[in-house]
Amino acid sequence: MENIMTENDRVQCKLLGFLLEYPAASWNTELADVNEIVETVNDCRRRQLLRSFLTYVESTPLLQLQETYTAAFDLDPATSLHLTYHLLGDGEDRGKALAKILWVYHREGYDAAIDELPDFLPMVLEFLALCPEPEEATPLWSCLSAVAELAERLQKDKHPYGGLMELVAEIVHPCVITHPDSISKEV
Repeated sequence: MENIMTENDRVQCKLLGFLLEYPAASWNTELADVNEIVETVNDCRRRQLLRSFLTYVESTPLLQLQETYTAAFDLDPATSLHLTYHLLGDGEDRGKALAKILWVYHREGYDAAIDELPDFLPMVLEFLALCPEPEEATPLWSCLSAVAELAERLQKDKHPYGGLMELVAEIVHPCVITHPDSISKEV
């Protein structure tokens, strides 16, 4: 199979997965490492979007970061980071899609966190960073199709996470368009 993601894309997936996690108190100690990684991003526009987000994080109290994150990603279903929710809502079909994604993880040897559903965007990004071209990953490509709409919503609202989601959409877009049949067939 042809490699869709570059090594730089994989590094950015790992970074974006980290930045899209709930803001923890440990963020302050990890920001120096994150800033170093951002400086290795070879695309100037992407690097600037990441710098802008990090400036926001560094200038915002942790409690406010946590409130902003929770309001957007935990309390608003329209911007949930659980990707299959955007495609299937809550129900039996979503449960089947989640099981299929988990199967892909296990097949590829990825040890998925047990405290999150397998369609949680930070987890999906970490998986792509470690295994960018999984075999038989149709359920995964299908759920990634929701990222562009999610990015559009956050950008429209001028949400602090809008730029990050725009980067995610840009990075995963080649995966989605390379597997267009999966969108309608599999999830």
